[in-house]
Amino acid sequence: MMKLSEQRMAFMASAQLFLSLSLLFGTWVIYIPHITDKLNMSESQLGIALFFGAIGSLFGTTLGKGMVGKYGEGKVSTLSMLMQSVFMFSMFLAPSFYLLSAAFFLYGFSGGLFQVGANAMVISLEKQYGISIMSSCHGFFSLGALIASGFGTFLLIALDNATLHIILSVSTVVILQILFSKVIIPIRSKAEPKQKSETSNLKRNAVLLWLAFIAMSVMITEGAIADWSGLYMQDVVKANKNWLGLAYAAFSLSMTAGRFIGDYFSRRFGPLQIIIAGFVLGLIGFLLVFSQHFAIVIIGFFVIGTGFSVIIPEIYRVSANLEGINSAYGIAFMASAGYVGFLVGPVILGILAESFGLSVSFMVLFALVGMGAILVTLLQLGSRIKLVKS
Repeated sequence: MMKLSEQRMAFMASAQLFLSLSLLFGTWVIYIPHITDKLNMSESQLGIALFFGAIGSLFGTTLGKGMVGKYGEGKVSTLSMLMQSVFMFSMFLAPSFYLLSAAFFLYGFSGGLFQVGANAMVISLEKQYGISIMSSCHGFFSLGALIASGFGTFLLIALDNATLHIILSVSTVVILQILFSKVIIPIRSKAEPKQKSETSNLKRNAVLLWLAFIAMSVMITEGAIADWSGLYMQDVVKANKNWLGLAYAAFSLSMTAGRFIGDYFSRRFGPLQIIIAGFVLGLIGFLLVFSQHFAIVIIGFFVIGTGFSVIIPEIYRVSANLEGINSAYGIAFMASAGYVGFLVGPVILGILAESFGLSVSFMVLFALVGMGAILVTLLQLGSRIKLVKS
């Protein structure tokens, strides 16, 4: 009974971290049109600001593995979440494009640390208690995004004050960290056996490299939907400004539902099968989004979210359990691969949006999803997943 109680508390503590992450980020998403208008920013300038965030994230994930090894997953997760709260608040207060970019860099840096710390913590708990909670924890990220975009849209209208809105979001996150600090901070996995050479292991492990490209295609697309869906609804669909957040809300709703049942489907059908199915649904969803009809576009974002819901959690789980690869290293590599994509993605998408419109940018995302589907299908045909620890 004691072990079950500890297990539940550990899960709740981990889950609230992912919830907190998306409460912050989801609030940013629905205010992107407001902030770009306030600072008189173009689409390409928004892309550059996101570029600085990606650079910061890359630094964070690079340092994350060492910090997890030195201080433990719990301390790194808590500290990085508090850092994100501070830097997100500064993003809303930034009086210029340059200061917004600087704040985004710091927010990205703390986010990179968080990705390694929090996901490594989940893997540690899965091994310690013999449970599968990775997809469910990511489900709480989607739940937070749903709350931030859905209920957040209501608050946007009711408060009509961006600063007050972000204060409420940040305060909620800080309170959650205080409440769960006694559970999270002591979490630290047992040291894994040292590998002779992680670099040589990486070169010998084609699965890790292949998964990195798949992760990159998904992370770029997920980030683009979060950052650009509101502007797509505004500029392409011509939706009412009060309903711009519904696209991301639909995406988040389906992501939430899919992730809460993802662990079950992973155990039943295997990771590659559900990842392939996720990519197929993503492609179908984009075709619906291209209709530019308000209701169909919302359904399209819902379908994309359903497909994408299990992909990243499964990639993290597989990369953390590959033979010969340190868990934190596998996670850090996957996160870094995604952020490397973010270094290029926002800039290219911003330039395309400025030159040809957001419709063309979303067509590029469609092609990227198609590439991911091909890569994971080839991985399955090669049967390389046998390298994963059982």
